[in-house]
Amino acid sequence: MSTVRELFLSSVKNFPDKTAVVEDNKRISYRELGFMVDSFSSFLTSMGINKGDTVAILLPNSIEFVVAFFSIASLGAVSVPVSIAFKKEEIAFYVNHSSAKLVITQEKLKPIAEEAVSDNNSSVVVVKGVNPEWIFTTADTNSLPKVSIEPDNEAIYLYSTGSTGKPKRVSRTHLNLVALADNHTETVGWTEEDKILFTIPISHTYGFGNFISSIKVGASIVVLGDFNRNKILELLEEESITVFPAVPIMLDVLAKTFLPEPKNLSSLKLVISAGAPLPEKIFRSFYDKYGIYPRQLYGSSETGVISINLGDDIENTFNSVGQHVKNVEVHIIDEDGKEAGVNEVGEITVKSPSMTRGYFGLPEETNKVFRGGYYFTGDLGRIDGDGFIYIVGRKKFFINISGNKVDPSEVENFLLKHPKVKEAVVLGINDSDGGERVKAVLIVDKGTQKKDILEFCKDEIAEYKIPRIIEFRDKLPRSPTGKVLREELK
Repeated sequence: MSTVRELFLSSVKNFPDKTAVVEDNKRISYRELGFMVDSFSSFLTSMGINKGDTVAILLPNSIEFVVAFFSIASLGAVSVPVSIAFKKEEIAFYVNHSSAKLVITQEKLKPIAEEAVSDNNSSVVVVKGVNPEWIFTTADTNSLPKVSIEPDNEAIYLYSTGSTGKPKRVSRTHLNLVALADNHTETVGWTEEDKILFTIPISHTYGFGNFISSIKVGASIVVLGDFNRNKILELLEEESITVFPAVPIMLDVLAKTFLPEPKNLSSLKLVISAGAPLPEKIFRSFYDKYGIYPRQLYGSSETGVISINLGDDIENTFNSVGQHVKNVEVHIIDEDGKEAGVNEVGEITVKSPSMTRGYFGLPEETNKVFRGGYYFTGDLGRIDGDGFIYIVGRKKFFINISGNKVDPSEVENFLLKHPKVKEAVVLGINDSDGGERVKAVLIVDKGTQKKDILEFCKDEIAEYKIPRIIEFRDKLPRSPTGKVLREELK
């Protein structure tokens, strides 16, 4: 099994009558999902999509998202998942940078999608809503084109935030994705008996990794389009969910949710926390409320899943992201470029068969972080005597908002478009919950108010990128060489 199409067909063949996807009151089996993927593949062909073309998926977690991804892969085309939280300019960047011929979306997102592609030749097609342009029919499944797909053909473009001020395109091949699913499932031991709840976006690398791993083993996935604490608790109980991937803020909200009566979550065997560090108080409060400890997972857009904490002594290793998953190597490299000893801090480096080869069109960036067959993550960490990895900091300035990476330079560049903003510095500030918030320090024209800045951001950048703290200053602290002293702005 070396392509996404083969991975998918294996589950359709082996688990035809098993539930594949649940969304609201809709349940489809793997056999039905197979027919839907073939039907949608035929539809895409009629829209002019061929092998090597790029298709953007602007959809919430849904049956349509699942169908779209596997249909695109089946044609040898390339998927570009796009967050539904994005605004027009952000969507336009993803579509333009990936040269997407088609944007697949839902009815309520059609206007913003059409605005985003108004300056190029991309088409927008609605597949979810009251009046979808694609309607499933088995008549379409007999006219599929014969496509030869090689393991090293590109299957998906994910985007990684970086120091360039714009997201960097990360290409992952069919073989990369199959390897990711193998590494993940062989480590955690998932089977067709598992039921995984997806409220984290499948469009995000964390959600996507869990998604393709679930399909690989024939598990059932339950999708939720947005975060709703009561609906999540209802699904965990009623659907007998066994695996719940989440981010710390979700776990915190659930831990603080009032329950008129106890929930029966006896089926739940694994709660995963990723995307941001898991504070001890959330780790313990979630356990106190529901009787199960969250376990940290570590990964990246460049590599897929790297490690997960499945240790027996979770109470004392809760702040570890665990041991590396199967087929993945993790080493700590010190400032001299040598491998660090046990518990010595250095940069975390990774070698994985699911790893990208580099960043599209950015040879200098690629050469900086992909060296000697390893990806240099920019994260600082240590490995203890039992092989447990601990992340202790970052070499880079990224801001982590509940798993969403914010590049300060991207937000700075945007704020500088405001006619009254002269200088802008954006940084992350730790909050009381152990997470981060975006802070903007600005030099502006007289009379400018904070509400003017917020209004400027409101409909142009994703909600999580909007500064929560805005500070006006007359000048910025700088070193003798003119470098802004960011630490003094915290």
